[in-house]
Amino acid sequence: MAGDSEGPCSPSKDFLRHIANPLISKYSSRLPLSLIDDLKKKLGRAEDKYRFSIYNGDPSRIAKYLESEDFLDLVKYVKALNNEWILEEILRALADEYVEECPGVAEKAREALRKIKESKIEAGRESITVDGIARMLKMAGYKVERTEDGKVVVEEPNIVVTIWQSGDGLEYQICRKGRVTTFEALMTKISKIREV
Repeated sequence: MAGDSEGPCSPSKDFLRHIANPLISKYSSRLPLSLIDDLKKKLGRAEDKYRFSIYNGDPSRIAKYLESEDFLDLVKYVKALNNEWILEEILRALADEYVEECPGVAEKAREALRKIKESKIEAGRESITVDGIARMLKMAGYKVERTEDGKVVVEEPNIVVTIWQSGDGLEYQICRKGRVTTFEALMTKISKIREV
């Protein structure tokens, strides 16, 4: 693999501390809070596992991470939340920063970036399935249950979402529980639901 064949490299900037985390912070207003936390945690765990920090590891191992199932899972998770653009920003910055000092890592970053862009084009052609939705919801941290008839049910406080296959697409039903003490309050709630 590029990270192994290239041997150790000595970039001046650490991938996590000087590239990924600053970009996540820079774009934090465009990202869901839970995604910000998850991205930082997942990248931190990857650094521990692949030991690619410039401080106590070998930055050339970033290439190995970018080829791994761990990175593929991160891409799927971020893609499920329609925020793969943040990974594109991180990969672009990594490739630009490491091009001189770690060309193998820069090339793997560009390759990963190409794959993400190609998968966006392919995504328009692939059909969505209940199983795929269940996996994505689990990766996003939701508690997912399956019914005997193949439906997916997600329960949150006061809301129940049921999803099922319908032809080449999905149908869903969102039920919201609540409590009112007057007819007028009930009508107000119904009117708000109609607006949605």
